[in-house]
Amino acid sequence: MEQNKQRLTNAYVEHSSALLRYCFFKVSNREKALDLVQETFTRTWQYLMNGNTIENIKPFLYTTARHLVIDEYRKKKVVSLDALTELGLEPKLHTEENFYASSDVSRVMECVNLLPETYSSIITMRYVKDLSVQDIARIVNKSENVVSVRIHRGLGKLRTLIPA
Repeated sequence: MEQNKQRLTNAYVEHSSALLRYCFFKVSNREKALDLVQETFTRTWQYLMNGNTIENIKPFLYTTARHLVIDEYRKKKVVSLDALTELGLEPKLHTEENFYASSDVSRVMECVNLLPETYSSIITMRYVKDLSVQDIARIVNKSENVVSVRIHRGLGKLRTLIPA
């Protein structure tokens, strides 16, 4: 038990900020991302306390976080624009100046979000989270070859989406 506690503490120190960035990128809400990271470590602790072992903790944490993000998407409620307007909230129009002030990175990430989930999640893990192909393969439970092919195809699709 003490060994598991130390291992999870070390994993928290090493991976919590990267997991927070991953969750924040997926849900676009800092508080929700913090909750998802906390739940990731809570579930990992429960898994260890049930007598299970984790060979490589980083892919396990990312897989758990990924599943929690998917659960969050599934329970996300649609908010009516009319209901927001009735509450006094008006949508902001983006001026041309604001448009050009946005960074190239945000434009690329918007294009990544337009890709099918199969490609966008793997490209995000590879280039935003800087995970190796081997780690991504463990997280998504696919072979390294499948992950490499999806990265290649996803980048090809991304090139067609990025404005010149």
